[in-house]
Amino acid sequence: MIRYSLRQMAALIVADSIAVALALYLAAALRIHFRIGLDGPAMAFETPRWLYVLGPLLWIFALQGAQVYVLRRNLTLTQKVTNLLIGQLGATLLFWGVLYIGFRDYSRLQSFYVIGLSFLILLAYRIVVHKLAESIDQASYQSSRVLIIGRDETAERLADAISSRRSSQLKFVGFVDPLDGPGEAAENTPPALGTLADLAAIARDHHVTDIVIALKWFDQAAVKLIVRILREVEAYNVDVRVAPDYSDVAYFQASSDMFAGIPLIAIREPILTPSERIMKRVSDIAFASAALLLCTPLFVLIAIAIRLDSPGPIVLRQERIGYRGRSFFMYKFRSMIHSNGNTLAAGSPYNVSKLRDDPRITRVGRILRRTSLDELPQFFNVLKGDMSIVGPRPEVPHMVERYEWWQRKRFEVPQGMTGWWQINGRADRPMYYHTSDDLYYIRNYSLWLDFRIILRTVVVVILGRGAY
Repeated sequence: MIRYSLRQMAALIVADSIAVALALYLAAALRIHFRIGLDGPAMAFETPRWLYVLGPLLWIFALQGAQVYVLRRNLTLTQKVTNLLIGQLGATLLFWGVLYIGFRDYSRLQSFYVIGLSFLILLAYRIVVHKLAESIDQASYQSSRVLIIGRDETAERLADAISSRRSSQLKFVGFVDPLDGPGEAAENTPPALGTLADLAAIARDHHVTDIVIALKWFDQAAVKLIVRILREVEAYNVDVRVAPDYSDVAYFQASSDMFAGIPLIAIREPILTPSERIMKRVSDIAFASAALLLCTPLFVLIAIAIRLDSPGPIVLRQERIGYRGRSFFMYKFRSMIHSNGNTLAAGSPYNVSKLRDDPRITRVGRILRRTSLDELPQFFNVLKGDMSIVGPRPEVPHMVERYEWWQRKRFEVPQGMTGWWQINGRADRPMYYHTSDDLYYIRNYSLWLDFRIILRTVVVVILGRGAY
């Protein structure tokens, strides 16, 4: 389920923290001993103790968002450096933001020293580790000679992937027909070295070290069974795995896994890795807490305006479907005339899309919707853990009942206050785009993408596009 070692990830985080702390120390030493820029006493350039704590945390957060701690073995050095550059850019922006808020006396030149030194240290030891790992792999492992059982498209794609690798550690030997005896081969089928009856002799004669089975073992009945099982357990927080088969289950973004020592294929498991889930939750709590503190006076003004404008509750509780299909009550400032609990009747056109000139919207409600201020109480949902700052928009239960099975993939991540759909048209876009946008976000998730969506949300809210 986890494609990397938690020990390796923890070791890398600790090493990065030490590297950033070292960069802070060296930056102070450079600023003190090399008299460039405005002169001053040495004490003025000493790094504040709190920065030795905040600095590493900022870098870890930014590097995590740039996928630096996703330690896949097949990443090239170029890919690793690219991820590091993206993370360093994010860390730079966060670092300058923290300096502006709490450490305005910190030397600007010294901040550039920190950024440059931290990047050089992080880059240098990553190159050393990468080269050492390559040397160990080449010294420890002989060239693997791979034999593929199967002759279909899946087998051909696997053979092409092996043959196209730049590394000399994998050598493709050939195909073996899965039939025991001669059979009629399909058109454009690659030639085989023999059949299963010849497998032992082929392995011996060609010095095979690895055999890969690439067959479509699942028929349509089995695929339908998997879909049915996924539907049955979609409302429960469970993972689903099947015994090894690398064919049609790829549609479910299946991944290999070891479960109690048994190799299985995971076809339903958490989209977010443990570290991503923790980082997302920590950032949600920090962002929501800060927003609630800043918006408290605004909450009071909005509450007074709603009460004076029309009778009814100030805040509404609306049932929504959240992470892994769990229901919860989402909070919103009331923006409509209160009637029968302000619930929508089944079959109402308001269930499908919002109307620009909805007669039920109050005068204050129209302003709240136009500025998206009616969504502010959802910061409490974020603190409770019902929602996230960024994610697919929570859906009403009766709409979820009409979902196709593939649309329910959107519930595999926490539902959010804003998301990819909201910054790409909001209510101006047809409803059928919503799920496709949500699935795009899920497939491309990263903390860096969350950060981009938050920034673009601010712009969309200011412009008021699709808000009614």
